[in-house]
Amino acid sequence: MFEHIERVPGDAILGLIEAFKKDTNPQKVDLGVGVYRDTQGNTPVMRAVKEAEARLLKNETTKTYIGSHGSPSYGEVVLPMVFGAESPVLKLTALATQSPGGTGALRLAADFIATQLPGKGIWVSDPTWPNHHGIFTAAGIELHKYPYVDPDNRLDFDGMRAALKASRKAM
Repeated sequence: MFEHIERVPGDAILGLIEAFKKDTNPQKVDLGVGVYRDTQGNTPVMRAVKEAEARLLKNETTKTYIGSHGSPSYGEVVLPMVFGAESPVLKLTALATQSPGGTGALRLAADFIATQLPGKGIWVSDPTWPNHHGIFTAAGIELHKYPYVDPDNRLDFDGMRAALKASRKAM
């Protein structure tokens, strides 16, 4: 029944995690997902996070559905942090939407762009996570790339800046 479905190519960045696990060099550096890992390869939960989770559980009063945009109080706290408490943007209709992780947020953004800004494309770094291409092209959004790293794996700031400057003229 599923024979016609093609296998999705592996993720090069997640492949780094596997290569890291197999590498026996004691001086190795984890270049995988951008989270801290201890010497055992675990990502410890910070004490502040555990305390915040305990407060949430202690003060929780309901398990009711919070709606498609998440908790309104989340936006009330996050928006001033993002824009600045005195930002004129906050005096406009600035809204926040919670999402299930970064990929979920990108899918929401892709759908928003496709429906509210039809015909608009976006610029993504090259390289970027492979799923970024699929998320935006599935929504019918044209992708443009700008250089992010040079052949020596260093930030290509000049190339990135030039491409993004040129992108303004292309829009």
